Amino acid sequence: MTGFVELARAAQAARQARPQVPLALATLVQVDGSSYRQPGARMLVDAEGRVLAGAISGGCLEGDVAARAAEVCASGRAARLMYDLRADLETIWGFGAKCDGIAHLLLEPLTDWRWMAQAEAVRGRRLGGAVVTLLDSHGGGATCALLDGDPSPAKWHVLHDDARLLSLPELLPLAHSTMRTGHALLHTVADEMTVFIEPLVPAIALHCVGASRGAEAIARIAHTMGWQVTILDHRPALLDELDLPEGVMRRRVRQLEAVHSALAELPHDARSAVVLLSHIFDVDSAWMTATLPLPLGYVGVLGSRKRAGQLVEHAEGVLAARGTPLTARLRHKLYAPIGLDLGGESPASIALAAIAEIEAVMHARPAGFLRERQSPIHSRTPSPRVLERDQAPTLPEVPLRCELPEHPAE
Repeated sequence: MTGFVELARAAQAARQARPQVPLALATLVQVDGSSYRQPGARMLVDAEGRVLAGAISGGCLEGDVAARAAEVCASGRAARLMYDLRADLETIWGFGAKCDGIAHLLLEPLTDWRWMAQAEAVRGRRLGGAVVTLLDSHGGGATCALLDGDPSPAKWHVLHDDARLLSLPELLPLAHSTMRTGHALLHTVADEMTVFIEPLVPAIALHCVGASRGAEAIARIAHTMGWQVTILDHRPALLDELDLPEGVMRRRVRQLEAVHSALAELPHDARSAVVLLSHIFDVDSAWMTATLPLPLGYVGVLGSRKRAGQLVEHAEGVLAARGTPLTARLRHKLYAPIGLDLGGESPASIALAAIAEIEAVMHARPAGFLRERQSPIHSRTPSPRVLERDQAPTLPEVPLRCELPEHPAE
């Protein structure tokens, strides 16, 4: 459980336990230099200085930010905070941590937590979306708008009155750019205001084929990371025997001919991964030939290099016969044998190696030792330039005025 899910549940629990204590939300909107957390990291605190959920640093800022929540809640106005991690920690805690960055945060009163549950629902639909935070010229700001789906005028929901200061013609191409790159961006708009736009990137969807102890170990680690995990097998008894965390799905696929229909009902986008663990050649082959042509981000096969080669050779023949040859682009998503070379041989070690490899692939990282990385550890891209193809249709210069639908009851 991560991100908006954790924040929304913590806010709901706090409202029920201490309804008289106001809440505040801290959002990391910019980092200069190195930082443990990246822009978009959030933390929920209350007016009594409690840290309720989330994090905006490696632990060095949380206490000070929480201590400032009372003033923000009492005034009803957000505050922007800047921490020079190279020096400020000496003042805050009495010792220098010698971090190497500057963190810029927005700390705002949280009068209605339910938009965070809605943001998580948008993310879960995997159809695109974004959260917009406005930073005004007076040192304040607010999380003010939510985009549900691809950018269009009809899909924006107002979360705060400050959203009416924004112009849709300017906001739409920015949303296009941040959703295309998957990176949050800061952009200066009229009257010295700045918008922070964070894309709602879907959680990794992991489909494990084969109800083995290896699948069980992989599912446990992936679930801890907040991934959407499904284990599929044609043997119901083995599925039922697995000891899985709550939230991991079990799905029976009755016959090989049902593989395509099963995949059609599961996420199969670039943030989806399939791992083949059945140890049954015909089963792994059927799933390989079905998954390689799909726009998945990763397909992994457990087993020896020789067996993996046999599976690829068989899949290549089947796909060629269907008129969809196994191109270099399709091969690029295939990892066989599965996993990074970590050296462990237990099911847990193999699971860790597989999950680490998927994580590296999804972040387009080489998965080497950080001590040998020459570029910055936390790589960033500059605010994406709005390309001509991202330009929104010409719209009248009007502010954002879409209304937020009724929230479900608490």
